[in-house]
Amino acid sequence: MDKENNQPLPFANIINTVTKRVVVTDHLGFFRISGQPTDTLKFTFVGYLSSQKTIEEVMRQPVILLVASSTELKEVEIRDSRSLVIEEFENIRPGRRIVKKDAIMELPALGGEPDFIKVITLLPGTTKGIEGTNDFFVRGGAADQNLILLDGATVYNTGHLFGFLSVFNPAAIGQITLLTGGFPAEYGGRLSSIIDIRSKTISKDQVFIEGGIGLISSRISAEIPLLKDKLAIQVAVRRTYADQVAKLADISLPYYFYDVNFNLEWDINKKSRLHYSYYQGDDALDYSRIRDQDVEGDESGSQFEIGNLTQTLSLRHNNESFTSTTDVHFTQFDYNINSFFQDNFIDVDSDIKDLGIQQKFTKPVNDVDKLHFGLSTIYKVVEPNLINSGGEFSEIIPASDGKDQQVIESAVFGEWEYERGPLEGIVGVRISSAKVPEKFYWQPEPRLAFRYKLDDNWALKASYTRMSQYIHRVSSSSFALPTDIWYPVEEQVKPQTANQLTLGVNKLFEKSGIVASSEVYYKKMTNLIEFREGTNLFLNNEFRESLIQGNGESYGIEWLARKDGGRHRGWLSYTLSWTNREFDKLNNGNPFSARYDRRHNVSLVTNYDLTDRWTFSAVWEFISGARFTPIIGYYSVPNAAATGIDLIPQYPERNSVKLADTHRLDFSIIFKGKKRPEKKWRADWHFSVYNAYNRATPIAIDIKYDEATDTYSYEQPGLLGLLPSISYNFKFIK
Repeated sequence: MDKENNQPLPFANIINTVTKRVVVTDHLGFFRISGQPTDTLKFTFVGYLSSQKTIEEVMRQPVILLVASSTELKEVEIRDSRSLVIEEFENIRPGRRIVKKDAIMELPALGGEPDFIKVITLLPGTTKGIEGTNDFFVRGGAADQNLILLDGATVYNTGHLFGFLSVFNPAAIGQITLLTGGFPAEYGGRLSSIIDIRSKTISKDQVFIEGGIGLISSRISAEIPLLKDKLAIQVAVRRTYADQVAKLADISLPYYFYDVNFNLEWDINKKSRLHYSYYQGDDALDYSRIRDQDVEGDESGSQFEIGNLTQTLSLRHNNESFTSTTDVHFTQFDYNINSFFQDNFIDVDSDIKDLGIQQKFTKPVNDVDKLHFGLSTIYKVVEPNLINSGGEFSEIIPASDGKDQQVIESAVFGEWEYERGPLEGIVGVRISSAKVPEKFYWQPEPRLAFRYKLDDNWALKASYTRMSQYIHRVSSSSFALPTDIWYPVEEQVKPQTANQLTLGVNKLFEKSGIVASSEVYYKKMTNLIEFREGTNLFLNNEFRESLIQGNGESYGIEWLARKDGGRHRGWLSYTLSWTNREFDKLNNGNPFSARYDRRHNVSLVTNYDLTDRWTFSAVWEFISGARFTPIIGYYSVPNAAATGIDLIPQYPERNSVKLADTHRLDFSIIFKGKKRPEKKWRADWHFSVYNAYNRATPIAIDIKYDEATDTYSYEQPGLLGLLPSISYNFKFIK
């Protein structure tokens, strides 16, 4: 660990000076090495002073603190570069990307609020959804096919401010791991990707405070040691304050969001560590007005609340023969919508609860071979829609109780990781199951990943994975709404499955610190969920009759060049992809393009240190337009009563028209305060410009009628033009 801030040092080198065996720490700084008690271990990390201890000394004090070398600042930068790009280069699994918090904090942000989810969409294989949502699509999969985990607990809703910001407070997060292929056997339940978000490691010997003040919200986090080197807590809070500022001007702004993170870390002894993670976040809208002061009860309004809650208790135990990790996690996601007009009202509730446990083991067979195995189970209770109505509304929309859906998802899994000369491999299997009333599903999910080292700078990678999904999000629109419905499998709704093959080549340019990769993939999906045309999901508990299932395929090629160290950092990515669907009851049974089939996706991300205190960052992205099905005309038929004419819309093939391509440039300039060893307060000013050349991204499709020509046309209204912002970020260490 870094002695100054107690953060882990990933991919540091540990050398047994007697046996000459070399190992590398993992992304959390942990390592395992064999030897005799009297053997000497040498700990090295570029940019840090090396340290030597005997194995006997390490066993007595297993936390190794390295001191940064202030006279080798340039080497510290090179260390950052090599740690991430080399880890990705040397990792066996293709489609694995790590994004650190520091990199995200440097990028331009809407309203000065860094967004972890938005950064993911800048990596190859990922496609963002409609502007103003946090939906994203990975390798041809739907938005609900991404498993988003916060410290092991599922997060169902990832957006604040109606999707413009993510629910993850940057002050509480350490790093994100994105997996789009070569999935480890411990993960399951989704088809397309795993986004594993981990809280930052808490300092146990220093008080550490950080935060930020932006135009949209402010955040603060405090890390406080309770028992030196043993027990510490972190509390992080974020809230938008626009509603409070509006009150000062006697203006009513009826919306706000907030989130709270609480983390506790306890090093029980030299071999065991306990971590507790708590997150709660809510968005709330409460609007009402009186139309006529002279009429009693002449009031109308709307109330809306959507929120997440997650908790995880994790116990990690290391001994000489194996590592054990036990996770117990709880998730709750719910929304409530209430509208009223005088004595008429309608109230809609939906709720998901998960309670799960996972037990994992890692057992080294020798210095190069490992076994990973374990089991997990999750008990889910899903309430799709609970509707309560009164007054005249009850005649139109009668009250009803959405039937609770209960499902138990379980799995056993195992992997063998080995190395034989230039060939490294992981061979594993996951056997998953879902128990619902009157039905039991189970699926074998083989997992294979290989890496062949051509030389020190070239490597080939390949993987095959099969994934199964037992819960689906049913949506009636092209982007996520709070009224979208999560629905588990049942006797008529079968699990979705996906088989994916990935092949890749990686090249390391040692002098420049750049890793370039190219991956091709093919994914075949079955039992995908859609609905019959014209289905209304809002206030509808009978939507199951309209669900249909079909197949899909996606294939493409991804390129990425990435550099994470030095004065100039960033990446360039390009994805060329095709995504198709086939349903017997849609499009006359013919294959059609998925609505998020977006052929080209380019992202350029760059950070450049102009001086020691000034940094310039920019993001430019280009993406092909999404697809939709337009109305191309009408034909008239007599109505049923033969009293007039009905106009029947005429459609072409499904999703046959593409919206306009979009591109956008964001940039920011960061001014950093002076860094001195004795200085406890550090602060940065961030000046950002969102959408620098004012090209708004389409968010909807409108039909416009031209009276002069008696014709109709489609328009693509956009949202958010050029938006400058300023934010202030600070850190305090004591």
